[in-house]
Amino acid sequence: MVIATIVAMAGRFIRIPYALALVITGLIIAPFHVLPQIELEPHILFTVFLPPLLFESAINIRVRLLKENALPIAIYALVGTVISTLVVGYSISWLLNLPLAVGLAFGALISPTDPISVIAIFKELGVGKRLSLIMESESLFNDGVAIVLFTLLVNYASGQEISILGGIQSFILVVFGGVLVGGGIGFVASRLTREYDDHLFEIMLTTIAAFGAYLSAETLHVSGVIAVVTAGLVMGSYGMRTGMTASTRLAVNSFWEYLAFAVNSIVFLLVGFEVALFDLTQRGTDILLAIPVVLVGRAAAVYLLSPLVNRFKGDIPFSWQHVLFWGGLRGAIPMALVLGLGANFPYRAELLVVTFGVVLISLLVQGLSIKPLIRSLGLASKGGLLAEYGRLSSQLLAGEAAIMELQRLKSSKSISSNNYQVIYEEYRTRLQEIEQQLEELHQNELVLNFTLENKARIQALQTEKSTLQEAMRRGIIDDLDLQVLSARIDDDLDTLRQKTRNE
Repeated sequence: MVIATIVAMAGRFIRIPYALALVITGLIIAPFHVLPQIELEPHILFTVFLPPLLFESAINIRVRLLKENALPIAIYALVGTVISTLVVGYSISWLLNLPLAVGLAFGALISPTDPISVIAIFKELGVGKRLSLIMESESLFNDGVAIVLFTLLVNYASGQEISILGGIQSFILVVFGGVLVGGGIGFVASRLTREYDDHLFEIMLTTIAAFGAYLSAETLHVSGVIAVVTAGLVMGSYGMRTGMTASTRLAVNSFWEYLAFAVNSIVFLLVGFEVALFDLTQRGTDILLAIPVVLVGRAAAVYLLSPLVNRFKGDIPFSWQHVLFWGGLRGAIPMALVLGLGANFPYRAELLVVTFGVVLISLLVQGLSIKPLIRSLGLASKGGLLAEYGRLSSQLLAGEAAIMELQRLKSSKSISSNNYQVIYEEYRTRLQEIEQQLEELHQNELVLNFTLENKARIQALQTEKSTLQEAMRRGIIDDLDLQVLSARIDDDLDTLRQKTRNE
């Protein structure tokens, strides 16, 4: 962790992606044997590394927003991952003269994407929230699907007989089994958070939910990865919002952000220690062949499926497709998967070096060029205003939540009235300054006001539609009336959403 901390500070200073800095550091110091050789059993490695990486992403995605964009996310994550696995698997087995089963296993392990650095750039440039949500959510479910495929294909490559029909049945079983296990554990943990107001206890509950979901699912021979993702979604959208105070949510998010940071650091350093520079140069041709193959696999998953998504009102313009393609960086998950291959797995050494090389080039080339691409596509040109508005609004909400927490502390006699008044005045002054800045944005920026007006209209129409649905349930109107009235609202919503996207 000392090495990871130093690298993190250096990476910020020289402005290169943190993961890239870790990989390079591992390569440089590996020949000096600074650390003892570390060998982990595959099941231990997966159990320790995968839950933090997946759970941290899942708790930050809201199910409500996920449902609104379920179609493009599901198509890209499920069908797209299968397409990418097949394209890469067949191509790499032919180009590198590998058995098809081994090539397909590589296709699955290299399919997971890591959008962390890309999402950070989105926030910096003010890229639209919908594109950010699609990219982050697609990556999360892409990880889950790819790991399930990887597990099945590794068993196949290791000699286990699996028919196509049997493989599909196994895939469906382990995925739905994982959803049930993770959903159940996430719900129970969420209910428990409502009974206690202790941030340490609630952090422990989320830890139990993440690792408990994985271990329980694996014990039941269903997908531990899908269970972790489902538990995280339930905890993030239900448990943390209904059972945790603002200060507890902050503590929980900080804990999981740190844990994911630590695991990312360890994974990248482990791979850096295990792959020698000599191996990279010796297999340089294999890496150079694999890189375009992986890019073609990602391109097929995005560009071939986008017309299907748009046919069902997915509304993914070409500019977004380019970002989804080029922003599909490879990161910690492929590294963890290739590290977890057993020592006796055929061609493990070759796959380790090629995976490392692909991830390294992905972070270096795609990671450093994604920001200019976003700017050249015009996706950041009007986003700065919305990003500033979002930052100020978030600060306002956070300050108001802090005042509510202060009022609770005062009511429970945890602080004196004098202390409460001093702290309250500090927050009140700060919030008044933020409100003034928001008012200035409203007065001076026509584009911002137009966008916010559209969003307000969309929210009002959605409320109107849900009220009509409630009226039908109560018998005030019949199903035919609902269809007629809802059709008009849907048309208005489509028009407003298109205007908002065009902005």
